[in-house]
Amino acid sequence: MLVLTDANFDDAVNGEDTILVEFYAPWCGHCKKLTPEYSAAAYELRHAATPVKLAKVDCTVEKELGSRFEIKGFPTLKIFRRGEPSPYGGPRDKQGIIDYMLKQAGPAAKSLSTSELVKEFLTHPDVSIIGYGLAGKAAENFKNVAGVLRENFRFGEVTDAELHKDKHGKIVLHTNDKDQPEHVFDAEHDEQSLTDWLWAKSVPLVGELTKTTEGRYKKKGVPLLKLFMDVDHTTNVKQTNYWINRLKKVAKDLAATAGEKLHLTYVNKKDYAAELAKFGSEGKDLVLAIEDFANRRYVSAAEKIDLDSIRKFALEYLEGNLTPFIKSAPVPESNDGPVTVVVGKTFNDIVLDESKDVLLEIYAPWCGHCKKLEPIYDELATKLKNVENVVIAKMDATANDSPHAKYSASGYPTILFAPANDKENPVPYTGERDLQSMEAFIKRKSTSWVLKKTEL
Repeated sequence: MLVLTDANFDDAVNGEDTILVEFYAPWCGHCKKLTPEYSAAAYELRHAATPVKLAKVDCTVEKELGSRFEIKGFPTLKIFRRGEPSPYGGPRDKQGIIDYMLKQAGPAAKSLSTSELVKEFLTHPDVSIIGYGLAGKAAENFKNVAGVLRENFRFGEVTDAELHKDKHGKIVLHTNDKDQPEHVFDAEHDEQSLTDWLWAKSVPLVGELTKTTEGRYKKKGVPLLKLFMDVDHTTNVKQTNYWINRLKKVAKDLAATAGEKLHLTYVNKKDYAAELAKFGSEGKDLVLAIEDFANRRYVSAAEKIDLDSIRKFALEYLEGNLTPFIKSAPVPESNDGPVTVVVGKTFNDIVLDESKDVLLEIYAPWCGHCKKLEPIYDELATKLKNVENVVIAKMDATANDSPHAKYSASGYPTILFAPANDKENPVPYTGERDLQSMEAFIKRKSTSWVLKKTEL
């Protein structure tokens, strides 16, 4: 991996068609977590058929570079094409980085000049989009859409007339679904129509959820049934296909009545260990769960995962008969400290109490910024303890789920003000993290300011 400094940055970056640069700080917890994934991806990409370089910049040393590229948080990843930066929008695990950057390198649509190349392109477990013998406006639209969506889909281009006799002038989305292996698009439509068509057709009846494909499911917004398992498309294909076929049977049963109310997917549990932890299901061979994109999760309690239990679990969800799973630390025996401790099981009672204005800090124990804030936050809670309608609270995001989608954190600490009688509209706190600024913010936003009565 390249280590970039102010002295060598421009020479290194300007000479590459595509290079990924991580701007980091050694003390950052997120950076430390990314390091092994980023290093492993760098090694494999360096030896890929189309090599891609990965580099890193220590912003605590190279402060000019951090300022030059407006780095406001760590880690920040940027893709440079001949020196021109653009945001990196891909996953942050090894395979996700590899898949994303291979799509970013070279032409957006891979040239498939032989039947062998076409066959190889179509063996990928993900969908494959190929333009066959496109010309004029159709070819231009295809290339433009491929350029915009290259991080979401795999695009190929066949120009040899002998290879596209029956598909000349068409765009085809190839799947690995034997029931519907192809979707054909009329190439005369415009870019927006093609884009909409790709998003719609790329979510199959039953599909594999990966770091690359999850964006399609999120965009569609349909709840997902997930079967976490050992996915192996090479050495244990029979076992993988066994479960795929069972999911397909359930999906077909549901299609007639449920329509597009639930998508069925299978997930490689090795790639989604962190999500399994959110479901409280680490270490199990098979885990059946549902996520609805409204921050609600459901986990099957079936003793045995089979065709019948999958079908029953899906139907119970569609009928509204499942109770959401909430990851929660134990409820504190007492909450006598200056800051009220919130856990998953008490979130609704404390944070969503309509009679209280609640300032909630969502934090991680390892976060340096959170540790720095702690004494100030304690002092704030102590100073406001006699205000009847104000609660200063905190929740450890690594041990608890927020059961409300609007109370989530993309970084730590995240501080949200939940006003009384308006819990659907929390207000992010973005001011200075000092006592005076935070107190002034609460007074401005508070619905009322009632002091507790003191006993005589």
